[in-house]
Amino acid sequence: MHPEMIRAIAVLQMADREAQAQAGRRVRAARQARRERRRNGVPDLLAGIRVPDYVDGTFSRGGRPAGHTSGPGSAGSPAPAPAPAGGRGMTAGRDAA
Repeated sequence: MHPEMIRAIAVLQMADREAQAQAGRRVRAARQARRERRRNGVPDLLAGIRVPDYVDGTFSRGGRPAGHTSGPGSAGSPAPAPAPAGGRGMTAGRDAA
């Protein structure tokens, strides 16, 4: 094999090894940062954000629409809307909200 080809292959292999080493350093730095946050008691930035479990804004345990903290008809929350004339109480398909 020609010496220039051997040199080119060696350069490619060294570049691959350096890329792997750099990725490993990034992973270690991320793990260390997470470990430090846990040790120092820094709260997670997304810990206070509640995401509804269902499309209509309800949560699986609460059963209330998102943003409502008290029962229907109480002070601060509107009374529930009357059921539509269709009879089932919910609209379906494109007509829903």
